[in-house]
This record gives sequence, structure tokens and C-alpha cells, in this order.
Amino acid sequence: MAEARPRFSGHETFACRFAWIPKAVNLLLERPAALSDDDDAMASLGVGRNMLKALRFWIEVFDVAKADRGHWVLTPFGEAIFGPSGYDRYLERVETQWLMQWKVTSEPERPLFVWRHVFFRRNRPDFTRTELLGELHRESRLAGYEHSDVTLKQHIDVFLRSYLSTAHDGAPEDAFDGPLIELSLIRQAGRRPSEDGRHEPAYALTARGRAPARVVEYAILEFWSRRRTDETVLTLHDLVFAEGSPGATFRVQEDQIRAHVLDSKNYSFRISGGAGAVHRETPSPGGNLAGLYGKKRI
Repeated sequence: MAEARPRFSGHETFACRFAWIPKAVNLLLERPAALSDDDDAMASLGVGRNMLKALRFWIEVFDVAKADRGHWVLTPFGEAIFGPSGYDRYLERVETQWLMQWKVTSEPERPLFVWRHVFFRRNRPDFTRTELLGELHRESRLAGYEHSDVTLKQHIDVFLRSYLSTAHDGAPEDAFDGPLIELSLIRQAGRRPSEDGRHEPAYALTARGRAPARVVEYAILEFWSRRRTDETVLTLHDLVFAEGSPGATFRVQEDQIRAHVLDSKNYSFRISGGAGAVHRETPSPGGNLAGLYGKKRI
């Protein structure tokens, strides 16, 4: 696996909105070159220049489409979900929302910096903006980066707006929530004092995720194929706690992952030294969207 190159920006301070992905897919299917032409895309989608940059950023991050020789094209994942015969063209199924959480959080090569830090690298589930800012500064410096407060604060704000509804606190155009909010993976957790004596909002990862079993299965197989390539044995700990793991990405507890593994026909589970090892006869082929959605397309 290639060395990770974290992303700190590119979203232009905009969290993804529900309508963006279906509208972007429809445009590139109708006119493949339109999404690459700023003026054409802005007129067709009804967005400004910075919002268009954000839209392009998010369709890439969610693995829906990518730029290819001056045009935007659907990825295999984007085609399967949002294409003309896609399983969920208008982003109406909860399975798709959980898949998008998987895509935005578990990318091994170009992870979003704050997503990686919050879901995989912090020991505590609760934080304030001030605490998170200090942690991101320290971690980015250790990785050889030097970012301003502005860049990291904007990155934090986009992260929070991706999971917390804005319908109550802004202009109407800011109230179009995105595809991760209904997952309820982050909640407000009161207020607490900062170092300067002021009280600020606190936030926390939820204690338990509710990802559907088929999504967990897809994520296990994709985690195995992308991060443990050629391995036929994983520990249960890997699946629950490792960076990019289904357990950490979905906030699924160890007993839930164990129960899922025991029920699956794709691998076997053996107790080993008080823990457990998950076996496959061959390396994972990756996730199966057809198995996730069944035969029904909407």
C-alpha cells in the first residue's frame, strides 16, 4: 500500500450536501465534459465557483467520480450506485449513507486528516474545537506539515458540519444537510471550559454504530483487500480497532463484529489466546455491492 498523503483542504469550507451527488452524476452522464468546464457546470448546477470546487472534491472523496483526461467519469462504485441502472440513484437508502461513511473515512492513500484523527487516532471519544485544533497541529507537525490555524479550523468545521445538522443555525441555503448526518455518529455533548476560561461546545463520537450487517460485510472484505492485501488471516482486533477498520469507522463494538464474523459464510473464526483470528482460504476479493443491495435497484 502506498504511503498516505493526507488531505487538509479542497472542500472550500463546504460540507457535502444531499443534492450534489445525484445532480453531478446526472450532469456528467448527459454531458461528460460539462463538469470540467467551470462556466457550464456552474450554470447547469446552479452553484458558485467555490461550491463547484467543493462538489468536485466530494464526488472524488466519496469515490463516485474522478477526473480523467479533462473529463469526469464515474468510478465502478459510482456507476453501481448512482449510474443509469444504479442501486440507489437518488441517495435514498440508508445502506448508501453508511457506504459513504466508509468511503470518506477509510481511504488509505489520501485520507481526510481530521476524519482519520477523530475516528482512528484519538483515545477519547469526546472533544472540543480547541482541543481538536491543538491535536491536529501536533499530529501534522509530526508528519512534516505546517498548517495555519485557519486551515485546520476550516477542516474541523467541515468535519462537524458533515455530521451535525445546520438546519437550526444559519441562512436557509446552509440548511441542506448532507448524507452523513442521519447516521448520528457524532453528537453534541454539552459545553466545557477551554484554557482561556470560556465555555465552548463539546462533541462526542456515539458509543455504538448501527450500520446494517451487509454494509459491515462489504467493509470487512474491502478493508481486507485494500489494507491487508494477500493475507488470509486477520485478528478480530484488526477488524475492530485498526486504522481504516469497519469497527472504528462505523463505531461498531467488538461483540458485534465477532457476532457478524461468526454468522458470515465468507470466513471462519477461531479463538486464539483469548482473542480471535478470522480466516479466509484466499485473499479477500473486496466488497460486493450486489450482495449488499440484493437484486432490487431503485
